[in-house]
Amino acid sequence: MTRNIKIILIIIIILIAVSTTGLYLNGDNVKVNRELNEEAVFVILKEGEEVGSFTMGEIQELQEKTFTATLDTSDTDPEKYKYTGVLLKDIIHKAGVDLQDKKIIAVTGADSYTVGVSVDKVLEEDNVYMAYKRDGLPLGSRNDGGSGPYQLIIRKDQFSQNWCKYAVKADVR
Repeated sequence: MTRNIKIILIIIIILIAVSTTGLYLNGDNVKVNRELNEEAVFVILKEGEEVGSFTMGEIQELQEKTFTATLDTSDTDPEKYKYTGVLLKDIIHKAGVDLQDKKIIAVTGADSYTVGVSVDKVLEEDNVYMAYKRDGLPLGSRNDGGSGPYQLIIRKDQFSQNWCKYAVKADVR
């Protein structure tokens, strides 16, 4: 075996070991996120520490609003839908978190996909929502082939590329 092949094999073995370790360490997070998704619970964290959790009923008690947003995926043409949800900033305030002096909110889905949204965008009027209905129907869970029960929607995001399906938590930093 040549020296170059040995080096490549060693690199491949190291990459496999690192990937396996990462999957093992993240396994608990994925399991917790899936449980939150199945139970339709949304958690608010502040600097990584849980400060509140909300059920669907508790979120719906906040100022629910129906709004229009354009969904534009790589597979489809842009299409407008009517969503129903609550402003993310209202959920965060309900958890007792002050957004002053904060920079970013990291919203994570049940699949561990995470979107960072600037606090400035979240504080904009009529912009960042935690939606739970589309065209009057529940978004459905990941297991049902839906995009919820909660989906982060940024109305002013022209290509809907910073949305987060299956949202289960938001970490204010």
